[in-house]
Amino acid sequence: MKTRKTIYTKKDFENVIIPSWQRWTNEKNVKDLAEAVLECGQLRDILVCITEEKTKILTDGKHLKLSIFDKLKWTKANVLEVFVKDEEEARQTFISFNTRGRTLKNIDYVVSYAGSGNLEYKKFLTQVMKSPNNLKQAEGVHGKLFTIPALIQIFLGDGEKVKKGKSKLPKNFERLVEIVEYLGENYLCNGQILAHTKNNGNKMRLNGGSIISVFDRIKKNKNILSLTNNDIKKMLINFTLYHFNSMDFPSFNKDVVADSFKEYENEKLHL
Repeated sequence: MKTRKTIYTKKDFENVIIPSWQRWTNEKNVKDLAEAVLECGQLRDILVCITEEKTKILTDGKHLKLSIFDKLKWTKANVLEVFVKDEEEARQTFISFNTRGRTLKNIDYVVSYAGSGNLEYKKFLTQVMKSPNNLKQAEGVHGKLFTIPALIQIFLGDGEKVKKGKSKLPKNFERLVEIVEYLGENYLCNGQILAHTKNNGNKMRLNGGSIISVFDRIKKNKNILSLTNNDIKKMLINFTLYHFNSMDFPSFNKDVVADSFKEYENEKLHL
């Protein structure tokens, strides 16, 4: 693959496309990078792919570009131009560049595949994540109970499928979205949960890891899915107390909750 090192000004970037499959902007990363660049200089290049049609695509280094031109107000930045066939090859370059020495998060793969036309991933971003424009918006979409990794696991499955662009949304997708939205608003703020965590510690309730285990069971249980949102909320509150009182040293670890919720289904729900 042919490459060329060069220098761009901010004006040069006006003709560079920022593709929809690029990772979301993380303002903390921009700030941290600006501090690092100010202290040490620009240690790596911004990556720009140039297609056979002479279209320039910002392939990697969006945060670095923002830190240099918007935060530090520098006039120039080091750029590595990579000559590719088309936009898809540019996207593959982005993935390859970030899996050697650095690691893309699952959400970066989701954004990338959705931007390149994967309808399942696009539906996840629009209907589950509510079309966020950046990481900060995505992190708060369903409250603290549902982290981004939890939502990806619930709706798209394990990491390997996600990274290969082969994940499929679950059956009863719309129903699961309803439940997530309702629990995100109502579980952590429930009076019983607040009183329980005040007395026993903030970690003694379902969290972004253990909620995955609960939803693994909910997705398979048609009877639970048929309950009202309020009844499912009550069920999880009762399970929280059941789980806490069922052991001498309670833990809401994902694996521990997985075993406990199976027992709860058999002993208490009879569904």
